[in-house]
Amino acid sequence: MNPMMIVILGALLAASVGYGQDSASAPAPPAAAVVGHGAFPVKVVKTLDSSKLKEGDTVEVETAGSFKLADGTLVPKGSKVNGKVAAAKARSKGDPESQLTITFDRLNIANGKQLSIKGSVQAVFPPPDDVAPQMAGKASGAAGGGYSNGNAGTTVGTVTDPQSGSNTEFGNSQPATDPKSVGVQGMHGLELKDGVLSSKGKNVKLGDGVRMIVRVDILGQAANR
Repeated sequence: MNPMMIVILGALLAASVGYGQDSASAPAPPAAAVVGHGAFPVKVVKTLDSSKLKEGDTVEVETAGSFKLADGTLVPKGSKVNGKVAAAKARSKGDPESQLTITFDRLNIANGKQLSIKGSVQAVFPPPDDVAPQMAGKASGAAGGGYSNGNAGTTVGTVTDPQSGSNTEFGNSQPATDPKSVGVQGMHGLELKDGVLSSKGKNVKLGDGVRMIVRVDILGQAANR
């Protein structure tokens, strides 16, 4: 082989080895810091059906009350909360149940501001007109957060700073607006465990107006989409 060619090949080999070492030793990007956490009520605005959804589909719900972030920022009632379908399946022959899992990643505030969040479903309730009176007072659990008592101009509680703990005071709210609520209440045949909704029926279906309590970690301001 030509001596000059040997020199060139040697230089290229050394460069490629060095590049591989640099890539291998490069530190992984740091995980996003949690700047707040809590739970708040949302409303389904478009039916979510596990037989019609698939993994990766985008979903959108809206806040069912107004609340404040740890820095005092007001999140108005009707603010959009975006997420994705993490898993969805209808019950087919041989399957014991149908399932639906939704994760939330964006909270939209006023004036185009967005926050990155990491959220999951903590509780589910039927639309307000379908809530049985005997459900009042049956909320359980220990999740913190902020919520509205149902009056558009009144906010109760906050989504707290993770370092300071919860400073929320709760009023006489219905379970569907109480951020301490957990599980499925008032909806027959539906179960919720670790953010996964399941049903013995052929599909998991959350119709328009269904209320959910969403548990979130807030990761900071996000770039606009």
